[in-house]
Amino acid sequence: MYSFIDAHAHYDDEKYDEDRDEIINSQFQNGVLAIVNASSDLASSKASFELAQKYDKIYAVVGCHPHEADGFSEDDIEVYKEMLKNDKVVGVGECGLDYHYDLSERDVQKRVFHRMIEFADENNEPLVIHSRDAVEDTLTMLRSLRHGEKTLIHCFTGAKEVAREYLNLGYFLSIGGAVTFKNARHVVESVEYAPLDRLLLETDAPYMTPVPYRGKRNLSVYIENVINKIAEIKNVTPEEVAEITTKNARFFYGI
Repeated sequence: MYSFIDAHAHYDDEKYDEDRDEIINSQFQNGVLAIVNASSDLASSKASFELAQKYDKIYAVVGCHPHEADGFSEDDIEVYKEMLKNDKVVGVGECGLDYHYDLSERDVQKRVFHRMIEFADENNEPLVIHSRDAVEDTLTMLRSLRHGEKTLIHCFTGAKEVAREYLNLGYFLSIGGAVTFKNARHVVESVEYAPLDRLLLETDAPYMTPVPYRGKRNLSVYIENVINKIAEIKNVTPEEVAEITTKNARFFYGI
């Protein structure tokens, strides 16, 4: 068993409503050192905040996901700002652009993403990025707007050329269950290319469940399968992957 940090999860999701306490407590008995619970809007930010207050080893990031950009209000920023005063809130996110589903108009997504970047910079906070089918616009906005040092591309599944662009900006990549999938050529090549000291591990729970548990609700303990795959790709020991990515997560989030 390895010890590791889940750098991005959603344990406030309704899929855990029936057994949330039991599930969360079991994670910490099986190698999980900490969990960072990401948010998508004001309501989920409040739920993430509450989880972080309830569990010593859960931390929260707060912000507005592109799917929820239509519902964003500038008044939300004041609530996020109050949350950031708490030591258990360790960043802004997840935020960004999603042109795959386009659940919010693209101009609205860009406006809200712009505000989230500004907000993170104003408060000197780590920024957690969601980008799907929107690499060009994501990179353009980050290059022109982002000044803070700590930026994480969560659930990275892109090609090596995209990884290179993010890494050249000094960003971190968070790797999850997709690296274990059969059609994972791009992310496998990116993991092979990226320095281990720029990678974090995540579940995106309850989504992106790794092989051999695909189709089931994701859990932080399943990161062990991601560790094994990364170790295989990079020809290092699983213990080294766990140790270095844990160090990276602690540095990135300050936990």
